[in-house]
Amino acid sequence: MIDSSNFVKPHLGSTPQPDHIMLSICGDAKTSMCVTWRTSTDVKSGYLEYYPEGGGEKVRVEAITKEFKSDIDISNIHWGIATGLKPGTRYRYTCGDETHRSEEYSFETEPENLNKFKFVIITDQQNGSPHHDPSYAPMRAALLDAFEKHPDIRFIFTAGDNTNDGQNELQWNTMFRGLKGIVESYPYMMCTGNHDNRGFKQYLPEPVGKFYLMHADFFDAQFEYSYPKNGPEEFETENYSFDYGNVHFAVFGINRQDLVGEWLYDDLQKSDKTWKIGAYHFPIYPVMPEGVNDDSYPWLQKGIEEGRLDILFAGHEHSLARTYPMKDEQMYDRPSEGTIHYIAGNAGRNIFCTNARKIWHPYFYPQEESIYCYIIAEVDHNVLTLTAYLEDGRIADVLVIDKGKDLMLPYAPAPIFKRTKMSFKGLIPDLAIRDLYVEEKDGKLYCAFGALMQSIGGEVVRTKDSVKISVYRQTATFTVGSDTAVCADGDRKLSGVPYMHEKGQIYVPVADAAEIFGMVWQHAKRNNLINFDYQSERRPMTKHPEE
Repeated sequence: MIDSSNFVKPHLGSTPQPDHIMLSICGDAKTSMCVTWRTSTDVKSGYLEYYPEGGGEKVRVEAITKEFKSDIDISNIHWGIATGLKPGTRYRYTCGDETHRSEEYSFETEPENLNKFKFVIITDQQNGSPHHDPSYAPMRAALLDAFEKHPDIRFIFTAGDNTNDGQNELQWNTMFRGLKGIVESYPYMMCTGNHDNRGFKQYLPEPVGKFYLMHADFFDAQFEYSYPKNGPEEFETENYSFDYGNVHFAVFGINRQDLVGEWLYDDLQKSDKTWKIGAYHFPIYPVMPEGVNDDSYPWLQKGIEEGRLDILFAGHEHSLARTYPMKDEQMYDRPSEGTIHYIAGNAGRNIFCTNARKIWHPYFYPQEESIYCYIIAEVDHNVLTLTAYLEDGRIADVLVIDKGKDLMLPYAPAPIFKRTKMSFKGLIPDLAIRDLYVEEKDGKLYCAFGALMQSIGGEVVRTKDSVKISVYRQTATFTVGSDTAVCADGDRKLSGVPYMHEKGQIYVPVADAAEIFGMVWQHAKRNNLINFDYQSERRPMTKHPEE
């Protein structure tokens, strides 16, 4: 934090003039609206003044004001909450104090009985370049493009990583510079990501001391009253829900998933809206080859699947992908049968070059061109249409979910294999393990685990009647006819006896192989697929010795 005894205002620091002006939905969108703004601490209080655009009496609301000490500045954050508004009405407003006031902006409340509307989805719009003055021009261009093509958009919905380093205020200052002229008139509904939780003990002139926090502290401080305070205790700002039209939205952060999962389930169960849409930054079904979900899915499964989200938007991986309807790690065909997980690309021209299509993704686009992406969601009663736009005008994806007909377009039947296949982290290495199907003997499942591990980069040594497998810092030798595996950390008794398959591979018990190598496995019986997963992003490829 700053040394207040030797304090000099930083670049883009707060002044008496209101800035960082942002609309947000903090209650009933038909009758209320929140305006958030920042000033220097010279301004001790402020107020919001608003009136119906068609004419009417001006209403003045005193703001809630709190001091915000960041790593570079000391500011006051103000929240003016307008209540008692008329549905479907446009209002004009200003914010500030008597001496320093903003220019006049406007917003529109949600109309009564709204069943048809649009919103725009962006994610991973963060930018860290140049480090001393990050440019959020790509995000700005994406949103301006979206509003030009779809002027009837009602609000902006993010899936996290709104900044590159959310615990350093310079990032928020440059983000708001990029949003100026947009979020004063359209609610900005943010979901937090890992970068919003991240910071550096010293940001300038070069980053030093990277850290992550259990709370997104700077986010919580700046937006404490901007969003509904209905999340789990002590994590309200990062987790909240709101209604708009016939949709219930649930936004959840990346901290304390155990608390969030229970909150999510209870929150969704209370809603009777036609649609239930969520935002969570980390994909439950990732496209990164080494991607994991062990810190998310076990805790959030009940909320997502039993609470019954229709669709969950994610970010983090900077590519576009969506799943079949998923439930209990199985793939289905109809939207009523599970939750669709949609990774929403990136709006910041941020490139990952490591993503790959997984078996659970009927659609995947590796967004490796330096272009932004945004998604327009159009709700029309029982039909939701999602259209992903790229910067150069191409449409990357169109998904239609029709609740009335219980179908999705384009049609994409989930795979159901004739014989049980193996995959690792959602990838089926068909060439390497062709015809090496999982088999059942004496009520136990067996597989050619050595062949699968070799396909992902593990080291496998075969003899006439044994296979030695080394992967993820563990080594185990399985021998035909022996119920003992010789392991680097001690012998293991097996639940079944390995045998030689007619395809020339030794088959070992699935459950034992997974346990020995510290993996988890899932049997999607509907799809006839067993997926192994190592719950770490560590890569299995062995390297040449240095000597």
